[in-house]
Amino acid sequence: MEVIELGDVDLNCPSNCQIHNTHFFGTDRQIIRRGQAFSFYAHFQNREWDDSVDQAVFTVETDDPVYMDNQAHREEYVLNEHGILYEGVYKHITSRPWHFGQFEDGILDICLKILDMGASYHHGSDRDHCWRNDPVHVSMVVNHMISSHTTNSIMKIPENNDYLKGTKPFSWNGSVPILQQWYNGRCRPVRYGYCGSLASVMCTVMRCLGIPSRVVTNFCFPCSVENPLGINEIFDCAGKNLCGKDKLWRYHCWNESWMARRDINQCCGDWQCLDPTPLETGRGLACSGPTWVRSIREGELDLDYDGHHMFSRVNSNYVGWLSQNNAKRTKFFCDTWPCGQRLITKSVGNEQFEDITGAYKYELGSVKNKEAYYRAYRRIHPGYCNASNCHIDRELSSLKNPFLSDSGINMRLKMANCPMYGEDVQLHWLLENLRNENKTLKFNLSAQIITYSGCPMDQFWKDSVNVTLGPREVKKIPMCISYSQYGPYLCDHNIMKVVAVSDPDCGEVLMVSRDIVINRPPVIVKFLSQPRLKVPCTAEISFCNPLQEDMKNCVMTLEGCGLFKEPMTIDLGTLASNQQARTIVEFTPYRLGSHRLLANFGCHKFAYCKGCAKAEVCCSAGQNGVLPVSQNGSLPVCENGSLPMNGSGPVPVADPAFNSMCEYICIPVCNPNCSAGGQPVYDFVYLPAGHPLCNSICNQGFNPNISSGFEMACDPGFRVVCETVPPATCTPMPPSMYGSMPAPASNPGCTPMPHVVFDSGSAPTHLPGGSGGGPMSYSVSVPANNAVISVNYIIA
Repeated sequence: MEVIELGDVDLNCPSNCQIHNTHFFGTDRQIIRRGQAFSFYAHFQNREWDDSVDQAVFTVETDDPVYMDNQAHREEYVLNEHGILYEGVYKHITSRPWHFGQFEDGILDICLKILDMGASYHHGSDRDHCWRNDPVHVSMVVNHMISSHTTNSIMKIPENNDYLKGTKPFSWNGSVPILQQWYNGRCRPVRYGYCGSLASVMCTVMRCLGIPSRVVTNFCFPCSVENPLGINEIFDCAGKNLCGKDKLWRYHCWNESWMARRDINQCCGDWQCLDPTPLETGRGLACSGPTWVRSIREGELDLDYDGHHMFSRVNSNYVGWLSQNNAKRTKFFCDTWPCGQRLITKSVGNEQFEDITGAYKYELGSVKNKEAYYRAYRRIHPGYCNASNCHIDRELSSLKNPFLSDSGINMRLKMANCPMYGEDVQLHWLLENLRNENKTLKFNLSAQIITYSGCPMDQFWKDSVNVTLGPREVKKIPMCISYSQYGPYLCDHNIMKVVAVSDPDCGEVLMVSRDIVINRPPVIVKFLSQPRLKVPCTAEISFCNPLQEDMKNCVMTLEGCGLFKEPMTIDLGTLASNQQARTIVEFTPYRLGSHRLLANFGCHKFAYCKGCAKAEVCCSAGQNGVLPVSQNGSLPVCENGSLPMNGSGPVPVADPAFNSMCEYICIPVCNPNCSAGGQPVYDFVYLPAGHPLCNSICNQGFNPNISSGFEMACDPGFRVVCETVPPATCTPMPPSMYGSMPAPASNPGCTPMPHVVFDSGSAPTHLPGGSGGGPMSYSVSVPANNAVISVNYIIA
């Protein structure tokens, strides 16, 4: 028999890309994921296939070292394009949204270009691509390319906080503009970024390449030059933080990626730490990783790349010094804790943070924590290789600061308010005398701006006070730093350090300090109409000047992948004191699914005021019979269609022609947030024709007693009214952001009702006649058991 000849091969790209969740990149080429089956069609040209004779053999390698067996984790760490960056200080954590955008147009090609540019990082590997099937080597190349490559790194960090020749580091809201600027600029570094943007860009690249990744924030991060396990901070007698070789970063972001490490004989996947920010490592500035997170916790530093650097970044000890005349240095009494006080990342499936400190270190003071520290200490300091634990303990004790309680006095600074730009900072200084004798001390007070990376800036406030404490006395001293004192110095930095240090002439030197975050004013973003695919949509962005002075050079920048093709910049000019700027923008969504509209406000006083709103982009009206269901199970809100009419007038709902003539029904729904004893409040939503709630309408006519909350003929379309319980027994039901909430079963008198789910902000005011307001910005979820809902209808 004639040998069969292979003709055309159909890779079945649309189907495979959909099954492999790569259709976001497009379906014109085959993009599939490791370890997952795919199909294709082979066509033969000289004769038909004969099962009795012909045989085809395919060799497929299905090993997947980055496989995650948890579906929710795969969706979060590979498919989710939206993230949260955590900043601030460990006692005051702030957050802001970040758009990874790994499925945006052109990002996959940019990521492959990054691998091409970084191929020379591995000697000899630039001649082939065999190393690209090893996630360890891929992660090292990406880590190196983010900011450590000499000429073609993706992003630069400004030197000495000087970013006049580039973009302000904190103004970025997502990875896509950064990667596009790098690619379109002939692979020259983008100016400028910071640790958060570097880690987020790396997360985007890794997720785009199919490697599960997340961004981690470590609060109280040491950057030491001399002692790997010690960080030094120096103060003068007035309490001013002096600039030394070591820096104590208030927070630092890095990346974690999930993989099974064949190079260290791992058979199962686990989190690996990768830090793309170039830091001092003893061999110059360099990035770090991959380092197995579990090896950091166990102190097993010989297993991995840069293990001792990563261990010291979560376990270094703080040492504070008082410098007198730039010569003599004295350790003061203070209460300190090791660095790495808290490590967090975004939780799976929601926007709360997850505390993962326990993955990096055992509980402080526990037996396992001490064992891991001894093990790591011997590897970091070879001279202590054979030293006993007691010997190491004595060495550590000699380096640490004495506790405040050893001096007979306890002190702490406690916040009395949560200040925002323009507000005074209120503190309570708490002192306690632990001895049975009087204590009289003179304290010098100081406040200065501190960058997130621990660089001390201007000292803008200082004072001195004499404090007398009787035996066992506890005293609370109020402290106030006015906006007029700190405002001119804050600029783009929103962290200040307040210090109280005793005068060295009084004997023992005592010190207490507090890092304070000044909250930025919020930017409010609201959708005025439901975003629909390829249909113009409007949103309102508002910002209020909280200062008692004018804001000049005000600029609002808007962006949102899936909503905006390009970022939009709006010049707001000058905002007077307490003036509110409200801007209406129109845009046309170009991708279905969940997206965010991100806003960034800046002026001559400060920048980086952020705001965002979520949007579920649904299909345009008429594209299909029913609307897509969102992730929380609710139906997106759409505008109502025209009133269906026939030759005899309005078409009854029971008429089979109804569904073909009217796409949407306007429904007033009893608001579950009504107050007990009050009149029912109705919200208006739109449901597609054919929805179960619409189908349950019966021709009983309209009952004004039930629907006294609104008037006849004030809204087009069909109206459906929930028959609620009497006002006296109405049970308040707060709205929820995630899913429907039927009436509590404990109250049998309250009938389950449709529940309004607000996407952003409060419900918009209903405009009679259905005009002026456009589609509304909330959704309705119907309880599973809607048979108990009695409904009436009228035709307006």
